[in-house]
Amino acid sequence: MNLPRELVEAVRRNQVVPFVGAGVSMGVKRGLFPSWKQLLEALADRLAQESLPETVVAEVRQRIAGGDFLTAAELGFKELGAFRFNRFLREALRVSQPADADLSVVRALWALRPEVMLTTNYDDVLLWGREGAEPISNDQEDELNLMDAEASPVAPRLWYLHGTIHRLSTLILGGADYSRLYGDGTQQEGRYSHYTHALVRLREWIRSKPFLYVGFSFSDAYVLKQIEHVLGITKGRQVPSFALMKKGSIERGALWPRYNIQLIEYEDHGPPLAACLNALSRAAFGAPPVPEAHRVPMPASAGAASTNSFRSSTPIPGAPVLESFSAEDASTAPAAPTPVPQSPPPIPLEPPHVSRVALELEYTRILQSQHRLVLLTPEEGGARSIAHRVAMSYGERVTRLEPPNLPDCTEADYCRAIVAGANLTSFDALVEHLRKRAEAFGREHLLVLRYEWGPLGHLETLGKHLRRLMEEPSKVAFHLLVAGGERAAWLLHNAPESSVYKDAPRREVPDFTVDEVRELLDGASLNGKRWAGDVHEATGGHLGLLKEVLLGAGALDRDSVTARLARSPSVRGVLQERLLEDERHGYVGNRSCRFVLEELLAGRPVAALGPLEHRTEHPEVRLYFAGLVRGDAEGKTVLRCRAVELAARDVLARKDVRP
Repeated sequence: MNLPRELVEAVRRNQVVPFVGAGVSMGVKRGLFPSWKQLLEALADRLAQESLPETVVAEVRQRIAGGDFLTAAELGFKELGAFRFNRFLREALRVSQPADADLSVVRALWALRPEVMLTTNYDDVLLWGREGAEPISNDQEDELNLMDAEASPVAPRLWYLHGTIHRLSTLILGGADYSRLYGDGTQQEGRYSHYTHALVRLREWIRSKPFLYVGFSFSDAYVLKQIEHVLGITKGRQVPSFALMKKGSIERGALWPRYNIQLIEYEDHGPPLAACLNALSRAAFGAPPVPEAHRVPMPASAGAASTNSFRSSTPIPGAPVLESFSAEDASTAPAAPTPVPQSPPPIPLEPPHVSRVALELEYTRILQSQHRLVLLTPEEGGARSIAHRVAMSYGERVTRLEPPNLPDCTEADYCRAIVAGANLTSFDALVEHLRKRAEAFGREHLLVLRYEWGPLGHLETLGKHLRRLMEEPSKVAFHLLVAGGERAAWLLHNAPESSVYKDAPRREVPDFTVDEVRELLDGASLNGKRWAGDVHEATGGHLGLLKEVLLGAGALDRDSVTARLARSPSVRGVLQERLLEDERHGYVGNRSCRFVLEELLAGRPVAALGPLEHRTEHPEVRLYFAGLVRGDAEGKTVLRCRAVELAARDVLARKDVRP
């Protein structure tokens, strides 16, 4: 098997963190554990058995049918009450290990010798395969603090990210639970103190450790948002992660450009997955010791050599033996550790650069004359990349401000994080640091603020201090470039008069043209002359979708690209996220994204984007910043591309039963 060198070396150094999803638990025995959908369908049955109103049962079933599992779970909890709901979960998930359980995948995971394994499951399956592993949940702050210091391959920890069935109060199951752990990007600070430490630790680990996703479908929007957040903070420079998935489950391009996750495919679930994990163990540590009865006689000199070369791969006490390593394997395996296999050529994080000189010059002129500029695009639409190109013209005279997305953080925490390596503890200290840094370089100085997250209260305070910095007499002329999407647009309409963001010039970074798509394709040796028109039409010129196409695989004709994107998290996940946002904020009727999508699918006009001035409470604007709609040549709001239309028709096929 062709395994990435980076992954093999990380396993060898005990740095890999296996991130285990529901697929692993479901694989130990058919029917032992339900899928998410099966669990919730059983919940709906229990609601009916408890003689709860038929309208309630119908709504839960409708939510399940529409894929809105979090809301279905939350409704079930509210209607059953804590006692009956918890008893239902215990019956479904707290099961004993059956004698015929197939633990080959579980044991193969532990054979990677991780110090910590992380799971979104609630059950005990992973503990069945590793005696002595210590389970830890999100509310155990002291244990989370000690993980780095005390966890080891000999004494591993199992981090239950969404809680454990043995401590029902820790379960993250409904939409409100997920928001309590992860946040949804809209709340002020001070709302998530119970799980703040777990969230901070998760983001730090994503930044610093390679994850190996197994049994994970990448349909959990909350977890994916944490990965995106870390990518934004580190500018994509953190170590890559890896995902083991069955062939055909997902496109490589759907994971790499947005999530920095390299796809590794195996043939099928069960034994083929176990064999893949075992191959990874052998590549990292060499073949396991062969039982005496199966050893092939060797000359004494050869035996001595093998003993010395095996010294670094002595089994850990209590570690499971690789089940799929047979006697036949042992007789043919080399005595020395298996050489690291050659990996495919590294996947570039970004597609080839496309020169947008006219835009860069325009934005630079605005900064020179008006000193402030807010660049807006849909999510993954290119604001950051063009802001980077503009900043390059300033050379060293640039300071990047990266607001941290840390719930409950203090002013000191916020200021320490906003400028890398500065260790500042107050906004006054931040202003002084920026002034001294700018004066050291002289002339003009550019501040680049990427705003997509972070406590709003601290952001407002930052805006006031930056205005003071820019207006006070100084040896240096400060310029401010803000790059972002929906939340950056929010600044333009909600900041107080005293804020630097108020009335700042705004420009929307346009979608890529056909000629620019041709340049991208040619840069990737993909025959831009032949396919630029098809790819442009299939993506609507959206940079994020273009990256997915360029870094994926498959035909480049319009219909093939459209079919792949219609199944992609880049389209379906964002679409579902917007519909769930409607519910969280009580947006109904013509204030909802559902209404706008239904109108567009029916061929009826909706409000144009221009006159709305990108006020983020409008559904058309929220869909724009999600990359799902755009303005056409006539100024009308239209669906971005055929892939969005197909995904929206599928998601909206079943109506909500509520009035």
